[in-house]
Amino acid sequence: MALTNDILARVCVSHFLSTWNSRIFEYSAVLFLTSIFPGTLLPPSVYALWRALSAMSFAPAMGRQVDKTNRLVVVRRSIVFQRAAVACSCALFAAMIILNVGASATSMLIKAGFIVMLSAFAGVEKLASIMNTVSVERDWVVVIAGSSTADLRQLNSIMRRIDLFCKMAGPLAISFLIGFTVLGSVWTLLILNVVSVFVEYFTIARVYRLVPALATRPSDVDHEGASDSAEVALLAAENDISDSAVSDPTVPASASPLSTYIHHELFLPSFALSCLYFTVLNFGGQFVAYLLTVGYKPSVVGVLRTASVLFELSATWIAPIVMKKIGAIRGGLWFVNWQAICCVGAAVAIFHSRSPSLGDAPIESTDKFLFVFASKTTAAAVVAVVCSRIGLWGFDLCAQLLIQEGVEPESRTAFSSVESSFQNFFELLSFASTIIFDKPAVFAVPAWLSANSVIVAAILFAVYARRTRKHLIHWPSWLGHKVVTDPEDTVIQLNDEV
Repeated sequence: MALTNDILARVCVSHFLSTWNSRIFEYSAVLFLTSIFPGTLLPPSVYALWRALSAMSFAPAMGRQVDKTNRLVVVRRSIVFQRAAVACSCALFAAMIILNVGASATSMLIKAGFIVMLSAFAGVEKLASIMNTVSVERDWVVVIAGSSTADLRQLNSIMRRIDLFCKMAGPLAISFLIGFTVLGSVWTLLILNVVSVFVEYFTIARVYRLVPALATRPSDVDHEGASDSAEVALLAAENDISDSAVSDPTVPASASPLSTYIHHELFLPSFALSCLYFTVLNFGGQFVAYLLTVGYKPSVVGVLRTASVLFELSATWIAPIVMKKIGAIRGGLWFVNWQAICCVGAAVAIFHSRSPSLGDAPIESTDKFLFVFASKTTAAAVVAVVCSRIGLWGFDLCAQLLIQEGVEPESRTAFSSVESSFQNFFELLSFASTIIFDKPAVFAVPAWLSANSVIVAAILFAVYARRTRKHLIHWPSWLGHKVVTDPEDTVIQLNDEV
């Protein structure tokens, strides 16, 4: 069916509320922990590490649950569990602030107990978020768009803009609120989650009723009675060679979701996208904690994060134009290489801003160069990180379009759940890097590891582009290289292949 304004509006409302609450909680948790435990990156890193570890360990199970359960039931469960986990976390944060748990007199056992409980709820929240993301962004959106690539691109871009707006406005709002009252911010976050859950719960049900195709699955028709429709769908994809996008026909029909994912022809762009999750060069928890530790105020970090998100938001307009002009593969090459250049620049700047002694002394001067408490080298790192966001989100949209159009409907959720596991694995590695190097003076080490991860992603995607398009460099026609590009970004080089 056609994408109507009513369906689009309700999808956007549901996605906005889900993303708004998730983004605010993700960002505010770091600020709360940094406020409670000042002077160290360890508590936020441990918290985030467990959150990522939970996601990596249980994401495939979430994918199977999504694949074999009614679509509406899955999304509603994700909403309830996500909001409940946030509410419980807010209650714990409030208790920690009231009891002054971060004080030196508090025993390590009590501190560890609170961190363990917070981490457990963070794991539940992350898993529910994955369930919602895999369901809506990788399944519902494709079904709603139907056979229309234009509608799919429109939905992808709109949802990314909503995500980026929430990523920009939510943290900025909570940053200024925390500047007035930390405890009041915790209660505000708790109330927002409780109120919005009811709106989300019934809005997504309306979308389900407006799109009859959401009530059916390929496995319901082709494999009725299967005990595990995710694995059966993968077997069907292996057996249906004529329609399969699996690049290695020698993979046995009983292959696991992981094996099928690895042998899929879209493994390289998917894995390249996953590599980008190994990063501290974004305005996530580690980089924010680093900036706060070296002297930035929460309100200043909120402004800088807003600037970063504005750049990311611009990518949701730039990427569709680029893909329309040169295709998703060439566009992906341009975006991921731009990100690599910017991240290397950020890592160099952070390296030069470190303390000569690499000790515990403050590593920044108090000279007012950028707002407050920012040295020139740290300011350069911030600028490079902000500029890199165009590359990240542009590449994300390009890779996502390739995956959405190239992965079989029967394998979509299984493929996405394995991909999500890899993404969380690399995110886990990034948190582990700041646990090992938990002092701001040695933050350059995780920064360099992050830059190298982006370089690896660029190489992997270049290999995929070379394999798919039979060449890598798109020479201009005036140099005598005649290249014909079809609408699907399939490139046939007629002479002088590179």
